[in-house]
Amino acid sequence: MKKLDLFNAPNSREDYNNQIHSIGRIFTWIALALICAVPVAFCIAAKVVPDWGAIAACITFIAGYWAIGLIEAFSYAPLLGTGGQYLSFITGNIANLKLPCALNSQNVAKVKQGTEEQEIVTTISIAVSSIVTTIIIIIGLIPLAIFQEELVEVLQPISPYVMPAIFGGLTMALLAKYWKVALIPFGVCFLICIVGNLIGMGSALSQSTMIIVGMVVSCISTTILYKKGLLDGKKKAPVETPAVSADVQESQEETPVQEEIKEDDVQE
Repeated sequence: MKKLDLFNAPNSREDYNNQIHSIGRIFTWIALALICAVPVAFCIAAKVVPDWGAIAACITFIAGYWAIGLIEAFSYAPLLGTGGQYLSFITGNIANLKLPCALNSQNVAKVKQGTEEQEIVTTISIAVSSIVTTIIIIIGLIPLAIFQEELVEVLQPISPYVMPAIFGGLTMALLAKYWKVALIPFGVCFLICIVGNLIGMGSALSQSTMIIVGMVVSCISTTILYKKGLLDGKKKAPVETPAVSADVQESQEETPVQEEIKEDDVQE
């Protein structure tokens, strides 16, 4: 078995993927350990024990977030790349920060999906985004600690419009670039939401449910469009056999006669 070096430059795409997966798993486990250490340290410092009954009652609610995380891991992978996906899931804010940054960098660099260029550009953009976000958060915590009440009072009226603005801009950018792929699942999900709210089942149409519906519809519709040759704007032309000239046809018709003559000469 080939020994994997985690710190030297890889020699091939396969070595790069294996190296990224190994490093990504290591830092993912480190991040999970640090996240779990926060409530444990709080319980030890406060000398309290969690209410296990309350935690058990929230299992169904927690399972919904597990489903969303699993779906996001599969749906974001083609857009974020190997390294970008590990960075995004460790640092967070994927849909409203890392994914728009990755898509914008791909558009600026004009790279193709699934290429090595896309992997490099996306990983670098997400890494820079994580560093810039961390620096901005640190800088923002200083005035927030000093003028907390004043800042909260000023920003509270506009806070409900932040997420719609981010997802609205991201949706329009994706629809404009991949409108053939996005139009059908977007329309189906939009129609399901309208019908569900009209018949009083809007509460059942949660985010995790609509993500699953959108992914299934997207896979089916994109496969149909690809097989019909509609994704590149050109329909696949039927394969035509080349026309055979009259001379070739005559030579093909005369071939059996020539073979009979040759057989007669051999017998003589």
